[in-house]
This record gives sequence, C-alpha cells and structure tokens, in this order.
Amino acid sequence: MQTDREEFLRRRRTGIGGSDVGALLGVDRFRDSLDVFRDKVLPQEDDEDFANQGHILAGNYIEPVVSQLYIDSSGRKVRQAKFRRHRKHKFLIGHPDRIIVALDRPPYQEPRDAAGCLECKVVNRWTMERIEREGVPQSHVLQLNHYMGCCNVPWGALAILCPDPVKWKFVTFEMDFDEALFEAVAAEAGRFWREHVVKKLPPLPKPMELVDAPELSKDESIQIMSGNLEWAEAVKYFREAKEIEASGKAAVELAKDLLVQLMPEEGVYEGAGSRVYYKTQAGRKTFDRKSLEAMQPIDPIVMATLLREAGLELDQIELLFEASRLNITRFEKRGKPFRSIRHYEAKV
Repeated sequence: MQTDREEFLRRRRTGIGGSDVGALLGVDRFRDSLDVFRDKVLPQEDDEDFANQGHILAGNYIEPVVSQLYIDSSGRKVRQAKFRRHRKHKFLIGHPDRIIVALDRPPYQEPRDAAGCLECKVVNRWTMERIEREGVPQSHVLQLNHYMGCCNVPWGALAILCPDPVKWKFVTFEMDFDEALFEAVAAEAGRFWREHVVKKLPPLPKPMELVDAPELSKDESIQIMSGNLEWAEAVKYFREAKEIEASGKAAVELAKDLLVQLMPEEGVYEGAGSRVYYKTQAGRKTFDRKSLEAMQPIDPIVMATLLREAGLELDQIELLFEASRLNITRFEKRGKPFRSIRHYEAKV
C-alpha cells in the first residue's frame, strides 16, 4: 500500500508540474531542464533524498502555519487542494498548497470573489531580503500561474513566511491568471515532454549567462552536475553564504551611518560597553604601473654596461644617471579621503 508521499512522488512523474516550469524556462535558481528530466524519467534512486531535503521538510511542516497566517491576514477561508490535470494539455499537472474558497456563488461581482489558488513559501532571511529588493522570483510567478491554469481559477496568492527570529516576516502577493503566459509555457512544456520525457532523451545543457565569469581556457572543460542533489545543496549553501556576506557588509555601513549621525565631530566616543574612534583618513596611496610602463624605463645596469663599453668613465656615468634619475613619486596616486570608524568592545 502506497503512502501519501509515495503517491505524491509517483504522480509528479506523470506530467509537468508548477515547480518544474521555472526550471524549463531557465529562471529557477536551483534547477534546470536536466533536473526536470531526471525527476520524470530517472527518479527512483533519489526519491528518498528528494523528500528528505531540508527545505522540502521545512516547507511540509511549516506549510499549515503559513496557510493559517494567510487566513488570519486576509479573512479568507481555504481548503485542501486536490491533484489536478489540465483538461486540454494532459501533460500539465498541478497540486497547489491550498484552494482559496469563493466568497459567493457565480456570477461574481469581483474576480477576487471567485475561488483562487494559494501557494505557501517558507524562506530564510536572505531570500526574504532579496524579495524585498527585487520582487517575487519569476519561478514563483510561473508556478502560481501554472496552478491557476490547471485549477481553472481566475486569481491566486503567494503567502511567504520568513520564520527567522532576527527577521520574522510574513508577506502576501496576489495576481490574476495570465492565459497568454500559461499557453506559452504549455507550448514549451509540451515540446519538452514529447521530445525528452516520452522519448527518454535528456536535453542538451543550455549555456549559462554568467556575470563577470572568465573565459574557459583551451585546457578547461565543463563538468555537468545537474541532477546531483549534494551539489545542488552545496551551491545553495554557498549562494546563501555570499548573500549573508553582502548583507552583512551593507548592515555594517548602515550601522556606521547611524554612529556618525550621533557623533557631532571626529574624536573618541565611549558608551554602552563600546569605544568608537572616528576620524578622517587620508586617501590610500597606490602605484600607477601602467603609466610607468608607458614611459619604457631603461635598465640602469644594462645602460651602465653599454656606456662603459662606449668608453665613458664611471664618474661620468654616475653624473649622467644622477641627472636623469626618474622621480618615482610621479607615479603615485592618492585616493579620496575616507572616514574611519573603529569599534572596540569592552571585556566581559
């Protein structure tokens, strides 16, 4: 007898789901079309690993909390959603987290009076900060629109919770069903299903557009790691660590600004178990190597040897060198002055 999880894993192999469309269109930060192919055609060996990934487990356990937060904040009722298969595009499947119950019976006065789809997301603080900066990820938009199409509802909502104690936040986003977008995605999903899943032919990896990445040398080749769950987890951890680093630097600069606003002039300030040194530092000194190379300086040892061979005495050579000595300070560059905030904690 199959468990609910086994039935879920079996069904997700029978079509393209909402969590797959972002990967197929190249907007998912963690998966690509090769990962989708593996999930549909070669999933058995990693089913257990997939179900036990940390973010999958977290989402499953906290999903009811996110759903309840949506109920409390919106005043709407929700119910459990069922597995759906699109009537026209049989290869499209969907299982949203919840269905938002309609307020009335048709005909509806407003689109939001009708039933809708609710998708619940649990994210860490760094992802929440990125959503605040950049908006909802395209993969989430495509996923929700996919569910609306499969469930035949005119609208949907994303409920996103960041349960981090440092940055606890809950936000919701509503959107109308975009039929043109749904049909465009269905066309690409249908092509992928027919040409790759049905024929069991893996898609060719698409070259990634990388930011500031160096060109590959003749001796370098790319090792494809799609479908490797440990690699995906390691990349996710590294990406989050970089976001923490960037966020930390921004937080330090913000804290410095707050301190400067409270320090009327440069000096040493002490309080709250800390001492802060505030002063303006001279700009950093650097050496302009390109300008020096453009002058094509002469090697003094080689020149001295040539002058000796030409018959000049050592004292004559020394006078020539003294008169033509290069002023190295011409190639020094000084940056702009900058503020220096040094902070020291009191010993406990």
